[in-house]
Amino acid sequence: MTDPSLPLDPRAEELFREYLARVDPGEPADFEALCRANPNLAHDLRELRRAIEIARRLNSSSDDRTLSERLKQKFGTDPGPTASLDDEPRPDSGASSKLFERLRGGGTRGTRYKLLGEVARGGMGVILKIWDDELRRTLAMKVVLGRGNEPSGQTPVVDPNMLGRFLEEAQVTGQLDHPGIVPVHELGLDADGRVYFTMRLVKGEDLRSIFEKVRSGEDGWNQVRALGVLLKVCEAMSYAHSKKVIHRDLKPANVMVGKFGEVYVMDWGLARVLGREDSHDIRLASKEQMTALKTARQEERQETPDS
Repeated sequence: MTDPSLPLDPRAEELFREYLARVDPGEPADFEALCRANPNLAHDLRELRRAIEIARRLNSSSDDRTLSERLKQKFGTDPGPTASLDDEPRPDSGASSKLFERLRGGGTRGTRYKLLGEVARGGMGVILKIWDDELRRTLAMKVVLGRGNEPSGQTPVVDPNMLGRFLEEAQVTGQLDHPGIVPVHELGLDADGRVYFTMRLVKGEDLRSIFEKVRSGEDGWNQVRALGVLLKVCEAMSYAHSKKVIHRDLKPANVMVGKFGEVYVMDWGLARVLGREDSHDIRLASKEQMTALKTARQEERQETPDS
């Protein structure tokens, strides 16, 4: 048997290039017949084919289809991620560096994010704390979940309306460019078939906790300072309304206040774009789905009685 540490015979490389030239354009070619005709080079020829197959498998892991196309293949129907608050811009022809082209083209993201823990859980998904290994930063990742599925389990069965609502939440939030609304970084489909989007991880406490501190005077909170927070909430909502977006779930639990005075309006999962059909309204569900949703909302009300 040939020593694998030895270099391949140049004659085998030449024959294999000729073989690929016949196969790639679609011309029939019998690889085993090539090996039988060249028994002394058969081992090297098989090593070359093995190497090219590995390379093709690696390249195929970078899916160049659009997210909509991948979702349609995965879930059988097109959930229609069409939420757009502005006209689609033209591609920027000014950036021509190889780095820009590589980043724009995306690539394999199977090892980019590392799970650090769970932050919160709701009726439509779970929010995870993750580490972005490429940009070296901590982020939040929201993952849509099916009924009875954990984020680490098998591919979930997701209701089409729930999936559509989740996608619109990511798209609407990502297009609301305001300091009081958490920026969305990426919308994608992981290797296990779960839809997710990543966003800034907000560190702080919700407005309900702030109201409690105002009552007790803890940490220097008073009515004037709390009114400053409410003013920032009004500014964020005014901007959203100028884009014809209605939150529809505004409450103290969905307002986060950061350590340095940042104020964010969170959870746009029920947002509505005025003047457009709400085709993914999860409130318009079947009787069975309504029972499940009612149970989830009851549990949420028990945890957040001021909802």
